[in-house]
Amino acid sequence: MAEKEIDLASGATILDLIHSLCKTDEQRDCLFVTTDRNLRPNVTIRKNGRFIIHLNWLDTKLEEGDRVDILTLHCGG
Repeated sequence: MAEKEIDLASGATILDLIHSLCKTDEQRDCLFVTTDRNLRPNVTIRKNGRFIIHLNWLDTKLEEGDRVDILTLHCGG
């Protein structure tokens, strides 16, 4: 798993983080279905070990030192 430290403005959200990481539409299309409010079914995000679906979704605020995991689920055999 790759780790990267990102500097964001005060009050930044998970959505702001995603936009800072995904520089192109193609990169965003890997995470989002049709809008930047609906993640693909195989994508889940955690903030400090808690799934953002239990927090404030993409509007979850970030603070210095937070750890965010963007996970893509794959299955097959």
